[in-house]
Amino acid sequence: MKLYPSITLKFIVWLIVLFIIFFFGFSNFPQSENGKEAFLDNLANWDGGHYIGIAKYGYSEKFQYAFFPLYPMVINFVSKVTGNFTTAAVLISIVSSLLALRILFELISLDYTKKIAERSLHFLLFFPAAFYLTVAYSEGLFLFLTVSAFLFARKHKLLLATLFAALAGGTRLVGLAVSLSLILQIYLTEGINKKNWIVLLSPLGFIIYCIYLFQATGDPFYFIYAENHWQRVITVPGLSFWETIQTLSGKNITENFNAVLDLLFAILGLGLILRSFRFLPIQYSVYSLLSIAFPLFTPTLSSMPRFLLPVFPIFIVLGLMREGVFSFAYKIFSLMLLSAFAILFINGYWVS
Repeated sequence: MKLYPSITLKFIVWLIVLFIIFFFGFSNFPQSENGKEAFLDNLANWDGGHYIGIAKYGYSEKFQYAFFPLYPMVINFVSKVTGNFTTAAVLISIVSSLLALRILFELISLDYTKKIAERSLHFLLFFPAAFYLTVAYSEGLFLFLTVSAFLFARKHKLLLATLFAALAGGTRLVGLAVSLSLILQIYLTEGINKKNWIVLLSPLGFIIYCIYLFQATGDPFYFIYAENHWQRVITVPGLSFWETIQTLSGKNITENFNAVLDLLFAILGLGLILRSFRFLPIQYSVYSLLSIAFPLFTPTLSSMPRFLLPVFPIFIVLGLMREGVFSFAYKIFSLMLLSAFAILFINGYWVS
């Protein structure tokens, strides 16, 4: 892996500023009833608590099967060094995110200039949900595994590409989108043959988890049922847009601000993904479309900003924009939202 010291420096500066915002928000704003007394514990709010719980005790509740196992497994392993599960989870996220940025820079540079690659990373770091790359959530690890799989596939190191795609599939359900996109890339460029058949094993991480679920519950797809705990059931695609609009109609928008943001980010994400089919390699666009399709098959757009965070091609599309008033205004608005989201999250409020 290339060092890219400038990328590392920018990430460190961004990380320091973000944690200053975290500390400021924790010290000066009221906590919700879900907030915790210790600052560190608040870095594992909401889903983070489930990841920590699984790392400590395994799947103690059936609804936790919605959380794929690789991230908790790594937390458990690293905690033997750190002595603290939350510290381990945050450390994994931060290190994974730094590695992801370096790899993503190299991946983008295969097709575009260094300036465009840097600009794309800026849009990623300025994204309102980017703080999830530094807390006890799986986004940082998943992004690292995803961009690694795509980079190795582009370099035709198919064994490594398959390995990282399989690990992505053991981290989140949308890891399947990585596998399918890589298989499509190989099929379109050279066809599946005895030299590249290994990519067909890229869904192995997902398959292994399904086998585990079958042994534990009798249902290899129990994670789908577990999602019901959060009102995420498979439904007609697009219904989530209608339900969100229905929620907002005739109501005070300020009382449903999260729903407004979810709707706006869903529209923005879809627009950028459709645009990616014109400018980016086809496998990037397919990965993006499949990634956003998963939440669109549920009756709610909840968490849409966070779901978009690992969809790296949308940030390349943004990076391809010319520097101008729109680009500047977008970054300022994103930074304001990022700061607000970080302060809300660290105080136990639901963000995304």
